[in-house]
Amino acid sequence: MSSKNNPENRGTVTELRKWKGKKVKPVLYIQKGVGKYIAAMYEDGNLAIDPNTKLPVAYKNADAA
Repeated sequence: MSSKNNPENRGTVTELRKWKGKKVKPVLYIQKGVGKYIAAMYEDGNLAIDPNTKLPVAYKNADAA
């Protein structure tokens, strides 16, 4: 019998994306006036900041690994 809770049935895990050569993970970012979106956070807990806009980089804009 197949179960949705069986880890073997979940398929392959996607790789984390990279920003400036470092792995980033997706996090929810909320800021008044900017709104909310999925941002990129380094594995050490710091947000990946775009130097042009001074805002966290959107996870979808980070390079796929």
